[in-house]
Amino acid sequence: MLEEKSIDRNQIIGFVLIAAILFGMSFWASELQPDAPEQEAAAAVVEETPEAQPISDAVPAEVMVVDSTAPAPETFVLENDVVKYTFTTAGAQLQQVQLKDYKRYNGEDLYLVNGRQSMAGAHEGVFTGLKSIGNNGSQSLTMTSGATTWTYTLGEGYGLTWALDVEGAANVTLDWKQDGIRNEKSLKNEAQNTSTYFWDAADESDDYLSDGRDDEETVSNIGWVAHKQQYFASIFSTETPFTTAHLVTKTPEVSDTGHTRLFRSELTLAGSNGGVHATGLWYHGPNQYNTLKAYDQHFDEIIPFGWGIFGWISKGAVIPMFNFFDDFGWNYGLIIFLMALIIKLVLSPLTFSSYKSMAKMRVLKPELDEINERHKDGDAVKKQQEVMALYQKAGVNPLGGCIPQLLQFPILIAMFRFFPASIELRQQSFLWADDLSAYDSVFEFGQWFSIPFYGDHVSLFTILMAISTYLYTKFNNSMTPQSGNSMMQQQMLIIQYLMPVMLLVWFNNYASGLSFYYFVSNILIFGQQWAIRKFFIDEEAIHAQLMANKASGKTSKFQKRMNDMMEAQKEAGNRRMRRMDK
Repeated sequence: MLEEKSIDRNQIIGFVLIAAILFGMSFWASELQPDAPEQEAAAAVVEETPEAQPISDAVPAEVMVVDSTAPAPETFVLENDVVKYTFTTAGAQLQQVQLKDYKRYNGEDLYLVNGRQSMAGAHEGVFTGLKSIGNNGSQSLTMTSGATTWTYTLGEGYGLTWALDVEGAANVTLDWKQDGIRNEKSLKNEAQNTSTYFWDAADESDDYLSDGRDDEETVSNIGWVAHKQQYFASIFSTETPFTTAHLVTKTPEVSDTGHTRLFRSELTLAGSNGGVHATGLWYHGPNQYNTLKAYDQHFDEIIPFGWGIFGWISKGAVIPMFNFFDDFGWNYGLIIFLMALIIKLVLSPLTFSSYKSMAKMRVLKPELDEINERHKDGDAVKKQQEVMALYQKAGVNPLGGCIPQLLQFPILIAMFRFFPASIELRQQSFLWADDLSAYDSVFEFGQWFSIPFYGDHVSLFTILMAISTYLYTKFNNSMTPQSGNSMMQQQMLIIQYLMPVMLLVWFNNYASGLSFYYFVSNILIFGQQWAIRKFFIDEEAIHAQLMANKASGKTSKFQKRMNDMMEAQKEAGNRRMRRMDK
């Protein structure tokens, strides 16, 4: 039975805000006019189900065969303040892993393992278990069967240390099977951010299978393998690298809405000194950057902050700033606002440079219009030459407004990767959003229908971001004169005005914290540009200076480089013509 829903206070707030924004958009727009993969298909069917999904399974991923005449299996528990492990001597299996500090999206206890996991390969026979307590309060469990002994030790924090001894074995292949349990509100987003990661010990680099679809790969000399979900991971590491690892991820059945991915990892350990003797760490816990980095085994590489410069910005600047504000215990909505404010202040010199360049272009608009009118039916090349000559005489760099914006692009992308990957935002509320790591919803219509590509709900932060992006685009176009009315320029304008609509669709299922950040950034840009135009830019003085440059024939450094480049190209063309004449 579907639960009958009614319009609550948040929905009323959402409708009022949307109406106010639309009215304000119409008023502002008039004022700005110048004189301005496989998993996706499966997840789409079961996208956001309001009912709690079962996470406890009747059978494990692989049923261990136990001698019926053997003693009944025993259960042992190792736990500390943050994690609880439950083992059984039936095949020396790990049955459950509960993270105590976290809950599922529906408020239930959060498990990374709850039945559908097995570790075969060194688990045959009848095991006996013995639990002991160390002097430092650590708990150890030893399970033995014949020549095989598993030892697990739990101290403080996340992760078990493990040791395996198999006497007389040349090698052992551990067949690790685990079905990833759904723990987030958006099954689609969680599944698309779930995959197998691994560490190449020889190249000292991480790699991973495809996100969100079936994939497999065989690799060698591997230091660890991670069954990584959106915000949590199970990582099996070894001090002596696995000689080979065959890694597989599969898509659950469409009807299975309680699991994200099916992980299958075959890990081979080489023997030495008359048997296999290996040790390592088995981590079950959050994908929290500082927590993973503290293990000093490159576990933090599983957090998708982006490659190259994007990852450097996130790790070197964004995370320290976020952690600084987080230490004060403030609401995460306020922290996001402060981060946007600081980033805009740091980038304000670039914003000023970009706006000043646009102001120079704007004061030249009458001259540009005159050139366009003179050549509206003539030679486009000649018109462009006159435009460039005008820029040269006035000392204007036509790219001066674009370059500062391009320099800000890596920060824009770094923030795009940071917010959806930050577990700190998980289940943290702000205004009408009850979880900044998931989409915010002021109205859900999934009980009646779902819009393709958009979803079954209305995200208000996404609407606010899209509207502010539209206004920002309109404002920029009003501030930047067009040097013609070519088809390419018209197409670019269409793309610019379509972008807010595309963002409305793309971001409706994204983290609300990300949409809120972009919305705040757009509002701050409006404030910056208003302040620059009001207090720092005198367009009449700029126009007088440009006319003085034009009269004196002064050439800017940019134009000098352009002239030198054109002369070099002309000379190269002349040399080619002379060679052809010979």
